[in-house]
Amino acid sequence: MLLIIGLDGATLDLIAPWMDEGRLPAMASLRAEGACGELQSTLPPVTAPAWASFMTGKNPTHHGVFDFFDPASPDLDVPRLVSAADIQGATLWDYLTAHGVRLGVLNVPLTYPARPVHGFLVPGLLSPVEGGHAQPPNLLEPYRDHLGAYRLTPGRLFRPGDEVAFAGELGDLTERQLAYACALATDRQPDLFMVHFLATDIAQHKLWHTIDSDHPRHSPTPATRHLLAELFSRVDAGIERLHAAYPADTVVVMSDHGFGPQHNVVNINIALEQAGLLRWRPGAGRALWRAASRRRLTHAAASRLRRRQRLLHFADVDWEQTRAFSLGHMGQVTVNLRGRQRWGAVPAADYRSTLAAVESALARLCDPATGARLAVETVRANTKAVPVAGPDLHVIIDGYRSVAYPAFAADGRSVARHPLSDSGSHRTNGILLARGPAIRPGSIVGARLIDLAPTLLHLLGAAIPDDLDGHVLTQLFRSDFLLANPPKRRAAMAPERGLSDGEAATDPRLRDRLRALGYLDS
Repeated sequence: MLLIIGLDGATLDLIAPWMDEGRLPAMASLRAEGACGELQSTLPPVTAPAWASFMTGKNPTHHGVFDFFDPASPDLDVPRLVSAADIQGATLWDYLTAHGVRLGVLNVPLTYPARPVHGFLVPGLLSPVEGGHAQPPNLLEPYRDHLGAYRLTPGRLFRPGDEVAFAGELGDLTERQLAYACALATDRQPDLFMVHFLATDIAQHKLWHTIDSDHPRHSPTPATRHLLAELFSRVDAGIERLHAAYPADTVVVMSDHGFGPQHNVVNINIALEQAGLLRWRPGAGRALWRAASRRRLTHAAASRLRRRQRLLHFADVDWEQTRAFSLGHMGQVTVNLRGRQRWGAVPAADYRSTLAAVESALARLCDPATGARLAVETVRANTKAVPVAGPDLHVIIDGYRSVAYPAFAADGRSVARHPLSDSGSHRTNGILLARGPAIRPGSIVGARLIDLAPTLLHLLGAAIPDDLDGHVLTQLFRSDFLLANPPKRRAAMAPERGLSDGEAATDPRLRDRLRALGYLDS
């Protein structure tokens, strides 16, 4: 049996010292007796594309998910939310089902709508109903009376000064999910059981400033300084409980990305406008935007003004005169390419020069507090002569200490303090811990998130599809296991046909949930 525990956003930057201090004995035992290392995430290191890459073994360019929303949405002001239906090609669960492996999958993001599996699956984040749409249907109903209603996300918003109560809410959320996991594991005993915990990601977004003495908002109190460590300790104890309920011979703990401090938010579209790369229709929202910028409105005040009278929207963009735009959380920039974008204006011959102009504009960004230039690194996502779908440029600003606003910041500044109360943001360095009879103890070097799908398939005796970007992590296995089990290859499965995105694309409950977590513009 194989137990996989996904700790969303977990990073060795925090976990390793806590293991050394004895706060995380379960994970420390995995490290001491098994393999441990960092796990390179996707570009961008965002939850939706990262978990799609985990499940497919492919980079976002090949599985088609780049953020929580579809950058090709007809209305970019209300972009369509992505779902499992947007994942191009078969997933890890499809291949393991075909191989006859009995699965138990709980909470993994981007598994709604659930595809049929051999076993059971409860969709995670981006499911419009918490605990609903499970496969098989009504899977969770027998547990509701004694465990309570199933939950995916916290039931309260975070507000500065509310750290203790919010951390308690995240602990309660984790406990509810853990109780269901233990009950399902005990009753069902699948061959592979995977449980995902979102609270570790949310906690680092909202509470990073409580542990980081260099953070601009750092103001610890005796009540807040250990909140993050206590939540991870609770999860660590849960690993022991879960392993007792499901005594798997192999245990894997992993994350989709890492974490670090967040100081600023960058409105890339304003920077593009200032460089003449994005233009507005005459008079569209401009007077209000200038007033908001001049008056330095608070986020709340500017948001109220925007809701009443409209500040800046994609509907205000003059697409015929716009060469590039940004939509996403971690600095995704798309060239308004003719023939590819809905209102494309840039001819193919000007594609690379447009990218260069964007890079030049972003290199001029400055920290509003110090006036110093922000360190900007750009990664060109499309290296082919004919660019494929998806963002063309990934922008890493100040080592991810500055992240992009999803669309347009309401106060009209290109760089500002984050208005969504986040003090932490994603990094590319996730974690991988593994222990089992086939696992070689020691350090793991150079592992990537896209390598996990082929590695898990190989561990369970399934053949590796021929269309994956990832590779089997042979360094993870003992030499005798590799000699006895050489990798097998197979043709890729045909993509699932007829899978609908169901309610996720338009459900207002889901939008409210993502907005509360800071993933959508308020």
